[in-house]
Amino acid sequence: MRNYKAGGKWHVVYNPDDTLPEGLIVQSNWKKAAIGDWIKADDDCIIQILRRGKMLRSMGKNKVREYVGTCTGTFPVSTKMKMDTARREDIYSFSGRKAEDRLNDRESLNKHEQLFVAYLSKGVGMQEAYLKSFPTNNPRYALEKSGKLTKTTRIITAMKEELKPVLEELDIDEKFILNHIKEVVLSSEKDDTRLKALFKLADIMDMEDKSRTQVTQLTAGVFKGFSDNTLEEAQRPKEIENGK
Repeated sequence: MRNYKAGGKWHVVYNPDDTLPEGLIVQSNWKKAAIGDWIKADDDCIIQILRRGKMLRSMGKNKVREYVGTCTGTFPVSTKMKMDTARREDIYSFSGRKAEDRLNDRESLNKHEQLFVAYLSKGVGMQEAYLKSFPTNNPRYALEKSGKLTKTTRIITAMKEELKPVLEELDIDEKFILNHIKEVVLSSEKDDTRLKALFKLADIMDMEDKSRTQVTQLTAGVFKGFSDNTLEEAQRPKEIENGK
């Protein structure tokens, strides 16, 4: 017997070898069960149906999809679907995965994200870009979601592609970055702000790993006399704030 919390309440899952409470009625077909019914899942465990509903699908012949939910997961009602009682990370999604994980793992941009990147590349702030691109008018929600979205690999990659023509127009390339890092090192002892800015440019140009390798190779010559503390302080800051 297992116990899981869902909706603020504890619920029981009976394993195949458990003795069921006297009088407990178990439905054999979970796909036809109603809310509150106890059913036998496809892994032979006994569990209660807590949710049942319908949702619209964006693709496929059947625009309406039925689903049922338990204290361990949510399952679409279809002929091929099997229900088990293993506890999902997110019991309210079909995949069983948390929304943040699904957000991070997806590789391609959807239409809202494409618009989001377009606004960002034009200099629109994250929150405003999100409000213009996604179906929400909640500023607080937009601020939270846009912050998470801009950290995903697919958005970062798309932004780099959008910025490439601008960088090319400004004649900013890998050689430019390395030459200026060299100039900063040779000409200034404490010009860490400019060095941090150059590292930021290197990140934008997807040079982070390559530039770090090349800079390391130059240590014996170019970085001679540059203190370890200064180098450590110059390593990719979280933010550069007003030249501080």
